[in-house]
Amino acid sequence: MTAATRRPVGRIIVAALFALLVVNALKETFWSDSPPLLRALQALVGAIAAATTWGAWTGARWSPALATIYGLAAGGMVASLGPMLDLPADARGGLWVGAAVILVFSLACAWYLRRATMRAKTEPESV
Repeated sequence: MTAATRRPVGRIIVAALFALLVVNALKETFWSDSPPLLRALQALVGAIAAATTWGAWTGARWSPALATIYGLAAGGMVASLGPMLDLPADARGGLWVGAAVILVFSLACAWYLRRATMRAKTEPESV
């Protein structure tokens, strides 16, 4: 791998973070006693995280869009845990904060991936 084809450290970090999210989603999908709907949502979120991991690792131009979709899907899943798990009303307030944190995290990753892919496109390639 030459210097021109090296992955930026930031893209490696984003890919590693999303890979950890894939592992967590797989665990929740296959090795938990969660309701079937929650397990299905975890599988969906895990698939989106896996695609985002691949896109971040390879520098795909669609990776920022998938990071954003991940935030919307995972944030929506967390926000819907209250009715899904029949939580009392006073326990549901933190779910919205958690959903917002997930969305902000994914938007920050999408911003970085967009910046990194645009920078890679404008840099001249060495022969």
